[in-house]
Amino acid sequence: MRRSVTSAVRIPVAVTAFALAATACGGEGVRALTPAENAAAAEVEPKAPAVPAAAKPAPPAVRITGTPRRTVAPQAAPLNGSTVGVGQPLALVLKGQKVDKSLRAGIEGALKVTTSTPLTGAWHWTENKGDTLIHFRPEHYWPAGTEVTLDARLAKVKLADGTAVDRDRKISFTVGDSMISKVDLAAHTMTVVRNGEVARVIPVSGGEKRFKTREGIKTVLSKDGRVIMDSRTIGIPRNSPDGYYDPYDWSMRETVSGEYIHAAPDNADAFGKENVSHGCIGMSESDAKWLYGLSHVGDVIEVTGTTGKPMDHFGNGYGDWNLTWNQWLTGSELGEQPTG
Repeated sequence: MRRSVTSAVRIPVAVTAFALAATACGGEGVRALTPAENAAAAEVEPKAPAVPAAAKPAPPAVRITGTPRRTVAPQAAPLNGSTVGVGQPLALVLKGQKVDKSLRAGIEGALKVTTSTPLTGAWHWTENKGDTLIHFRPEHYWPAGTEVTLDARLAKVKLADGTAVDRDRKISFTVGDSMISKVDLAAHTMTVVRNGEVARVIPVSGGEKRFKTREGIKTVLSKDGRVIMDSRTIGIPRNSPDGYYDPYDWSMRETVSGEYIHAAPDNADAFGKENVSHGCIGMSESDAKWLYGLSHVGDVIEVTGTTGKPMDHFGNGYGDWNLTWNQWLTGSELGEQPTG
């Protein structure tokens, strides 16, 4: 049967700011690439951006003296001490809290990012469903092996009248091997590029015409293993011809709304040939197991070849990389900042 996917799953800390909804989905075989295909696929590797000559100075953060009437504890991702993929942004979420624009430059200045590999990065502010999101990323994907530390000196920093951040925080994480999966849903293939080399080309199936897979750059939000896919979560009764309630293995979540990469043995006849799922990217058990074993939260999935709507920039996972660098900088108060 041709299935779709979605279920309650474990979500990284900062992603809990998003409301879980639903949408979603359903190869045996690996072939050698031609030299031209190898060169084209390897172009997705991250490049370390140049460090600017000088950073824009930050004003001092406004701090509330005495005891604030209300404090907010920012949610943060990735987890302290974790190893993540090259597409994982630094993310702070202020739940249910808006921040006056006049205070933002001072807050940015209190967020110190250092990296073992000198590079240029910038913060970006946005709001989603009453929450304030503050994300940091370099111009290009993080270089593999980079060690990153955020020193958030936010204790009593003002967010609004009578409201402040509860305390300082420090988060350190390591960027693991580069894993960039290029999914071409017109060709029905996923080309996995690991540390600049094509590791495997996997036959896949994506969302069919009624449930097209979102196009653009996404990241792995969580590695969930076996997930029960329930059609009711996207409004399809189980007893409908399109209904389902089944377990799928080696499942990795891409969007809060329910797109996954996972094994879909019931769609085996479609791999490499056609798109038949409700939005997920399905493949054989052996390919899914192989990919799962090499993957981290924050690994990159670049989806092309679909006429589905573009990946959300914020609010449905990490669509940060779909913004150009100039677009990213428009959401920053201090602009480019060196991290070395």
